[in-house]
Amino acid sequence: MKVASLLLMLWAQVAWGQNFMSEAREDMFSATSKLEDLLNLEAEVVRMVERYLEVAHQRISTIRQYVTEYRRLSHAAGAADGGGSKAATGGSRGVVTVGHPVDAFLLLKRLTVEWATVEDAMTRHANATHELVTRVVTFRERSTFPVMEDLHGAAVALVRLQDTYRLNMTTLPAGTFTGVGTTRHEFHSSKPLNARDCLFLGKHAFNKGYFDKAIEWFEAAMERANQKNDTSAPRDEIEPFLRAAVKVHDDLLEKRGSRGWDWRTKAAPTDEGLAGKHENREAATGPYGGFVPKLFQVQSDEEEHEHYARLCRGERLRPEEVESQLRCRVVVPAPGYLTLMPINLEEMSLDPYIVVLHDFLTPRQTDAIISRAKPKLATSRHRSPDGGFISSMVRTSKNAWLRESLESDDLLVNLTKKIEVATSLHALQPSAGEDYQVANYGIGGLYVTHTDYLMINPDPASYSQWEHFLGDRFATFMVYLSDVEAGGATVFPRAGVTIWPKRGSAAFWWNLYRSGVGDENTRHGGCPVLHGSKWICNKWIHYNDQFQSHTCGLNSWDKLVSL
Repeated sequence: MKVASLLLMLWAQVAWGQNFMSEAREDMFSATSKLEDLLNLEAEVVRMVERYLEVAHQRISTIRQYVTEYRRLSHAAGAADGGGSKAATGGSRGVVTVGHPVDAFLLLKRLTVEWATVEDAMTRHANATHELVTRVVTFRERSTFPVMEDLHGAAVALVRLQDTYRLNMTTLPAGTFTGVGTTRHEFHSSKPLNARDCLFLGKHAFNKGYFDKAIEWFEAAMERANQKNDTSAPRDEIEPFLRAAVKVHDDLLEKRGSRGWDWRTKAAPTDEGLAGKHENREAATGPYGGFVPKLFQVQSDEEEHEHYARLCRGERLRPEEVESQLRCRVVVPAPGYLTLMPINLEEMSLDPYIVVLHDFLTPRQTDAIISRAKPKLATSRHRSPDGGFISSMVRTSKNAWLRESLESDDLLVNLTKKIEVATSLHALQPSAGEDYQVANYGIGGLYVTHTDYLMINPDPASYSQWEHFLGDRFATFMVYLSDVEAGGATVFPRAGVTIWPKRGSAAFWWNLYRSGVGDENTRHGGCPVLHGSKWICNKWIHYNDQFQSHTCGLNSWDKLVSL
């Protein structure tokens, strides 16, 4: 089979499922809370099937008893005539004869009374099967069940995790990996992947430009196909895909290099004949082009992604002289406020100014916010290049919006007042602060690098009067509502900052200069969740309402540098 045909096959088999974030339905894979709901739905389906099986077992027993009795009589008849005589009813060996009057009576009984019982059992079994199928189909239609789009989305998310965290492919197909972050536990799945699972993941890796990962998944599929107990996919089905992936991988590496915004390859070609040439190239440049941190300056898409991925893995990119200036301190914002519970502030960056306020919320408060947001979760959207809001794999999460004035108690009002005290910003009025956005991240849930400020179009006419009245997002106050067992950090590629989620803690940073111009060094992203569930709560504070307490400064690039 020619390589071109194989490539077309690779694309065609997964391209139809690439629109993971359909506007017509809510996806299931992008929020852990929705996946947890699926467990309850599956449990209900299993209860239906179990009740069906209990009754079906009785009916099958009746049918099996009829067949077993016939076989017993046939065997007895065959033994009785020595295995050589011809039966009166057809001459075949082992068939019950009808010469004996009792045998004749029992034959008629079997084909009347007993057969009626068997026929009734089969009819009831068929009706029950049809009824079960109808009930399950109706239950699925009334509930939110996953479709193939969700499976395709989960496959891409898993490949992204593999790429971002450089997961060990010796153990990943078996469901085992080591986490990243503040704890480095080993995690195990309840069941390993089979050969067809690995083949499926390899196709998606190829289609999304992860050619190095595609080869690894196809090789894992081959390894599993060699095992006697794995018959899910044969070697001769997998081998053509592996050959095609190797061919494309090596051609791309030769022509375009190992990494770009929309492709990934290994540092060296798979073909041994090309390896020598790349050994000399790697010696001169180092792996992945000789990475050197590029901080506090414009980064290309490829450079930004590389910084993002390294920070997600916990690599330190800033020099020691920068990090040595960071301090932790106890802050009492104003006399009479938070005296008994002062703010434990940790500086993460001085420029741009990014801090973490530890233990800002109690576990009871975080749980209350999550419980209120869960019923309202919907697929997260982000601003598109044309200014509208869309859903895509750029942001895989679900979110809900909570407004202080619509709540039945003062939980969110008091939280906003506490934010105002901690930051010296106005946030409670609708013109000063947005509604709370609560987000939950699912399989490999992430948000690629972006800015929180939105008014980036130089044409003022592109924004509404209300947006001009509010001003842009001056500051971000983000509370972590849950711990994350592995991954899920918030990173700033230009500033070289990584913040690991901690339940109840809050991250704060200024998005704008004093003049209202956006600070590009605040570009940040949410790293993929490797294990666990990530819940966050955002409060965006707008610029124009702060004019009395935070003046514009002497020039356009003056910054606010502390709380």
